[in-house]
Amino acid sequence: MGSYPIMPNLIAVAGLSWICFSIAHNLDISSNRSNGTIVEMVRVVSGSTYLVDKAISLRVAYHNIFSEEVRIIISNLFINWALWIVVPFIMFLELLFPCHSTQPLVGKSFIQDSIWYVVNIFMNLLILFPLINFLRSLFEHHAGFLIIDSAISWPIYLRITVALLISEFIRWFNHFIRHKVHGLWEFHAVHHSQKEINVFTDDRGHLVDQLISSLLDFVPFIILQVSNAYAMSIIFLYRPIHNRFVHANVKINLGWLGFVFSSPQFHRVHHSSDPEHADKNFGVLFSFFDYIFGTAASSRFVYPETGINDTRFPTEDKVGLLHLPKNLGLQMLYPFRKLFERKPSASELSQDD
Repeated sequence: MGSYPIMPNLIAVAGLSWICFSIAHNLDISSNRSNGTIVEMVRVVSGSTYLVDKAISLRVAYHNIFSEEVRIIISNLFINWALWIVVPFIMFLELLFPCHSTQPLVGKSFIQDSIWYVVNIFMNLLILFPLINFLRSLFEHHAGFLIIDSAISWPIYLRITVALLISEFIRWFNHFIRHKVHGLWEFHAVHHSQKEINVFTDDRGHLVDQLISSLLDFVPFIILQVSNAYAMSIIFLYRPIHNRFVHANVKINLGWLGFVFSSPQFHRVHHSSDPEHADKNFGVLFSFFDYIFGTAASSRFVYPETGINDTRFPTEDKVGLLHLPKNLGLQMLYPFRKLFERKPSASELSQDD
């Protein structure tokens, strides 16, 4: 396929672009959809007053339980059909253009990260989303003076672009810090522990690490007055699509686009277990921050092995399939064990010598 494999790059860019544009189109449609559509469908199909009343009560409970942001995410997950082809499309790329051909398409690592995906759904709904909403409300009430009033007159695409660029720089710097500060790295190491990165590896993230990484995500969108619908769609819909793509087992570096956007090759180097690649390629959506600040790896054509150099980490290859849910719990506990493990004293070290 050569240094810049044209066909894989072309198929990946065309497919993902089509999926994202489809999501944008359906998001506009769903935002304009009249309230109570499902209730009306129940009325027409059943003709039962009882069932209509039940549908209305369920709809009221749904709106009372979930915030507007969470309802946007849920409605797009279930109404926006384009999202359901993201994972199959990326797995199709893995089948056609595998980086490591010996890695199974659906293996034990894939299943372990799939369990992380399911667990994260509940952690996001119960902890992450409410906390972000609380921080957003706190910012609006106590730091409202930072909001740029004139931004409301800007075209929406300009506000989204500027907010996204600022947000991604914050994420790049946040990512850099989580590699440099020992205590933060122990939680981030859970994500880096995967030896067979796959379409669900982005979900393999400790709750503490996710809270830290998402801490200031929303701030640029508030400052530039980007609506909740667009902000939440970018943070919780568009980013995950790209994040799944860059964790795929594919031999794709995006050619010249790789100097702007992070590619699977670019991010694989970040996950590399080779010390030569330590603390390189921090960008996940964009790669140019690494080129600007000198943290980009020198080669765009290497596809190294991944994982962390700690044999004590409870990797899934050490347990059977039925023990994978329990193993996730052990992976969750790993950072705490590392942080609170007893360090040998200076006298003990001298005796060993």
